Amino acid sequence: MDRSDVYRDKEAKAREYAHNRTLLNKCNKTYTKLIIAYLFALTFFPLLSFFLMLGSVFADDTIFLTFESFIVYSVGIYCAWQAAYRRSDLFVVFTGAIAILNQIILYVFKKYANGEYLKYFKFDSIGYTSKIHLFLLVIILLIAAVNMKTNYTFHKLEKEDNYPHFNERFFEQDMNSKQIAIQDPYKQQFDKLKQTATDQMTELTLKNEKLDEHVDNYRNDYMDDV
Repeated sequence: MDRSDVYRDKEAKAREYAHNRTLLNKCNKTYTKLIIAYLFALTFFPLLSFFLMLGSVFADDTIFLTFESFIVYSVGIYCAWQAAYRRSDLFVVFTGAIAILNQIILYVFKKYANGEYLKYFKFDSIGYTSKIHLFLLVIILLIAAVNMKTNYTFHKLEKEDNYPHFNERFFEQDMNSKQIAIQDPYKQQFDKLKQTATDQMTELTLKNEKLDEHVDNYRNDYMDDV
C-alpha cells in the first residue's frame, strides 16, 4: 500500500463516517419522537376510561374499562420503552400485540355489556371506547412500524466500523501506524543491503572462529610433538 492508497482510503472512510454519523443522529432524534408518540397514544387508554367512569358514576362497565385500560397502559408503556429506548425489535412486536389484544378484549366484552346510564341517557361505554381504541390501535401500529424501520437502520450502524463515534480521528490513528510502515524505496534498499552485509559479517565471523580454533588445535598438536 503506497501513500496514494492511504489517502484514498482516508477520504472514503471520512465520507463513510460522515454518512453513518448522520444516520445515527437521525435515529436518535427519531427514537425521542417515538417515545413521545408512544406515551401520547397509550395515555388515551386509561384517560378515556377514567372520564367515562366518572360520567357513569362508577358503573360496572366503566369500572371494567378502567381496570383493563390501566393494565394495557402499564404493560404498553414498558414495552414501548424497551422498543424505543432499548432498541428491542421483540418489544416493538409486543407493543403492537398489546394494542391488538386490547381491541380483541373490548370486542368480546362488548357482547356482554348492558350499557350504562351516563347521567340522563343510556350509553354503550364499551362500544364507544372500542371505536376510540381502534383509532389508537392504528396509530400505535404506525408508530411501531417506524420504530422497527429505525431499529433496522440502528442495528446496521452498530455493526459498522468505529461505532458509535464515527470519527475520522480514529481512522487517522490507524492510517498513521500504516504510514510508518511505508518506507521510502531507497531506505528499503538500504535496509536490505545492510541486512545482507550483516549476514555476510556474521558468516565471516563464524569462519574466522573456526579458523582460529583449527590453528589453536594445530599449534597444540605441534607443541606436544616438540
